[in-house]
Amino acid sequence: MAAIDTDVAILGGGCAGLSLAVRLAGSGLRVTVIEPRSGYEDDRVWSFFRTRPDPFAACVRASWSKWHVSGAGETARRGSNHLRYESVSSGAFYRLALQICDAAPNVDLRLGTSVLADPRPPAMDGPWRVETNSGQLTSRYVIDTRPTGRTSGYGQSFLGQEIRVGFDAFDPDDVPMMCFAAPRPDRVDFVYILPFARDEALVEVTTFGPEIPDISDHRHWLNNEIAQLACGQSYDVLREERAFIPMVLPRRGPPIAPARFAHAGLRGGAARPSTGYAYQRIQQMADLCAAQILRGADSIDLRIDSPVTRFMDGVFLRVLQRRPDRGPALFSALFRNAPADRLERFLSGSTAPIDRVSVIASVPPVPFLREVFTG
Repeated sequence: MAAIDTDVAILGGGCAGLSLAVRLAGSGLRVTVIEPRSGYEDDRVWSFFRTRPDPFAACVRASWSKWHVSGAGETARRGSNHLRYESVSSGAFYRLALQICDAAPNVDLRLGTSVLADPRPPAMDGPWRVETNSGQLTSRYVIDTRPTGRTSGYGQSFLGQEIRVGFDAFDPDDVPMMCFAAPRPDRVDFVYILPFARDEALVEVTTFGPEIPDISDHRHWLNNEIAQLACGQSYDVLREERAFIPMVLPRRGPPIAPARFAHAGLRGGAARPSTGYAYQRIQQMADLCAAQILRGADSIDLRIDSPVTRFMDGVFLRVLQRRPDRGPALFSALFRNAPADRLERFLSGSTAPIDRVSVIASVPPVPFLREVFTG
């Protein structure tokens, strides 16, 4: 094999790229992370139902054992003695990941470096070639975790602000996961609140729909929601986050990846198509990817969803896209009817038949059967 600059080139140093680099830190492999940012900010939180360990447990900012959804005058309350709904602070995550990478002599984090073109595949058993604004890099493996750049199509759009008020406005033990607005014919709207303390919370307005709402509309909606939560009193805005997460129908079959190459993170389908949950799935992908690289695999397989899971997600998404006005009722039925922990495990990627059956039995069957036979 021709001489190479590094064993593993990780394109993108966000959550997925750094999660993989941390797994490879201290190994006998040379790892190079290419990230266009010159620095990191505490710009978001990642939330999920904890079903597996990962190296970033110290970065959990808050966890809850109760959550609920509400709409049309009804509230479906849930909780668990076994599962926790957790939020990881991106600031703490980045600090820990950078500390681990800086301490590992085999990891080279190149901030302020951009990839200029798609990596060029190897000839025969030669290296991959990656063109960057600081020159060409050759590598045995390339793992591409860069953002997809998608800003259109069906997806989840949200705008949120972390606020602090001057009184006890929130219940720090219970997450209002989905507070639905009135049903609409074109999209599903809800408010999501993470109560970090009695006087502090992240408040987000969220839309599932075919188009990204105008930012001014989302901001007006968010300002109104916060004003009500603050009872018209003044409040401090600690930070703001905004994002679009594609909710893409699963492919019938995964594309065949070239040797020693893989897409990971959101680019690799880490966001659950039917919900947008991504953090814990990114950690699962990082475990899979690191294990295969460390054993020298030529083919990197990061599929984490079974065909049955992809099928169920596809049916649910088609129902949501064709009848968004039914969205609030469908989500409410899920949270109201599913047995304890079953729904939460399913949302976290469980493939256990009992969890799948419980979820299927928790929703009205007619719209889903229609999609199965006509979709």
